[in-house]
Amino acid sequence: MLMGKLPSAAALLLASASVVSANIILPNSRHGHAKRQANFPLPAADMKTFTTPTGVTIRYKEPGKEGVCETTPGVNSYSGYIDLAPDMHTFFWFFESRRDPANDDLTLWLNGGPGSDSLIGLLEELGPCRITDELEDTLNPWSWNEVSNMLFISQPVGTGFSYSTEEEGSLTNYTGQFVPPGHPGYEHPTGVYALSDANINTTDLAAVATWHALQAFLEGLPSLEGNRAEAKNFNLWTESYGGHYGPSFFSYFQEQNAKIADGSVPGYPLNFKTLGLINALIDEYIQAPGYPEMAVNNSYGIKAYNDTVYNYVNFAMNMPDGCLSQIAQCASAAADLQGGGFPKISIDASKDPIVAYICSEAANMCRDNVEGLYFSIGDRGTYDIRHPKKDPTPPDFADWLQTDRVKNALGATANYTKSNDDIFYRFADTGDFIYPNFVADLADIIDSGVRVGLFYGDADYICNWIGGEIVSQEVDYKDQDAFGASGYVPFMWNGTHFGDTREYGNYSFTRVFEAGHEIPFYQPQASLAFFTRMLDGVDIATGDIEITANYTTVGDDETTYSEPFEALPKTEEWGAYSTAIIASYYSIGNLPNPDAATHAPDVATQTTASVPAVATSM
Repeated sequence: MLMGKLPSAAALLLASASVVSANIILPNSRHGHAKRQANFPLPAADMKTFTTPTGVTIRYKEPGKEGVCETTPGVNSYSGYIDLAPDMHTFFWFFESRRDPANDDLTLWLNGGPGSDSLIGLLEELGPCRITDELEDTLNPWSWNEVSNMLFISQPVGTGFSYSTEEEGSLTNYTGQFVPPGHPGYEHPTGVYALSDANINTTDLAAVATWHALQAFLEGLPSLEGNRAEAKNFNLWTESYGGHYGPSFFSYFQEQNAKIADGSVPGYPLNFKTLGLINALIDEYIQAPGYPEMAVNNSYGIKAYNDTVYNYVNFAMNMPDGCLSQIAQCASAAADLQGGGFPKISIDASKDPIVAYICSEAANMCRDNVEGLYFSIGDRGTYDIRHPKKDPTPPDFADWLQTDRVKNALGATANYTKSNDDIFYRFADTGDFIYPNFVADLADIIDSGVRVGLFYGDADYICNWIGGEIVSQEVDYKDQDAFGASGYVPFMWNGTHFGDTREYGNYSFTRVFEAGHEIPFYQPQASLAFFTRMLDGVDIATGDIEITANYTTVGDDETTYSEPFEALPKTEEWGAYSTAIIASYYSIGNLPNPDAATHAPDVATQTTASVPAVATSM
């Protein structure tokens, strides 16, 4: 029914066979086995179901009415499944704006990975609630639905609660891989798990699937009982591998919008407003030099490895047949297949086994010899260089989602998959990690008039601000030179200097001080401020100046703020140390830090002092 209306690539992926997907979150030292509930979920009670005019079924519940997450009086929330096809069931969670849902924008949030769920952003960063150690949810006063209607989609299928099909099975103790009945290693079923789609293995294919899910949601929005939101303006915000997702998805959405406008494709037109990228991997070729510099020459005075390793990493990056050379070979192989020097690798080219081999080998070379020595040799955090590698915060939320009460309130029918390694490795096998597509997409989006903001926490290693700053200046759009000539000015909120911003017209780059990979977790107030300013069309630095086509920041050529590194407790002591601080964070209380008084307010200071890395790709 829907299939006949899809473009060929989308029809292929929607009709594709499913493969098993494995990874659920295992018991951790903080929550323990007693609270872990990987099991056989009971059927969700009282699911509401309707069919859109184009034949898509939407099943949903209203979790806020059952006391889950968004419990602000008068603010509606909806969660459930968009059933695009018999083997494609996309989980969504939608929150009305706390301010004015009928008139506020619609913002789609996506986490990265690939294979990491968007509920990471919802529950650890910018959503209406946070999860405590006692597996209770508490309201987040800095939620982004303070100013926008917020939609979180779990994609690709197999991520989060989304699934291609569901199957009873068990997990191997060694690999954590799903084992169905009749296969070696199967002992007895331990739960119901989501299976994923083997054919969604590049960013551009994921864009097609997400566009169809978004279109079905928008078509069904008026049918959600009691909903007051309308999709007047559309924003896409994302982080990490979202540096791929954001530009690609937005570009595809714009292409489809043009087809809707000329009548060649049916659908709901989007009024594009902003694209926000947080600690984003946009282009490995451009950003790779940031890895050794962040490891050794960061603003915290931390030296994650010695000069010998630093010199080797730079050699491996620049030598003949090294990281950068192999990335260029990947682009060249695709260009040859496509008949010319087209700067993007097409979906058809990504399916070619030779191109996939060359590109995946290039990605492996870069990861093993440039990015990865930091992990294998050093002991610093992946997502926050200030913290030891094994620190167990930000607080994990997966156990909360595994409780029967929450799963039933959300309408979830399988156990939760926070990050799906099968999806990750399928993308890796195509070489999608080092495709040159996304910086080209970004240039086109900026030139189209959409406001684009890049935001980087300066303590993150894996998608660090040094590489982010480099790529921000390499986007080849019409005002590239004017952007490069603009200077850095303080990013201020409530009298506090949270970072430095360079901005020209509709494009900006912001370094956020004392924040790791998930900026909204570390600096919730500042994050809501830059999000609101982007949507309101005012400057990032102050929020007082209306943005015009030739608005420019006038300031320093470089951002030079530094913060002395202070040793943290050993990992075995960290759990007890962090619990009190996290509790204080949840209450939005005060944790005095006189040394940081000029650069962070109470909440921001305490989270900077207490938040280590997350042990998953995001």
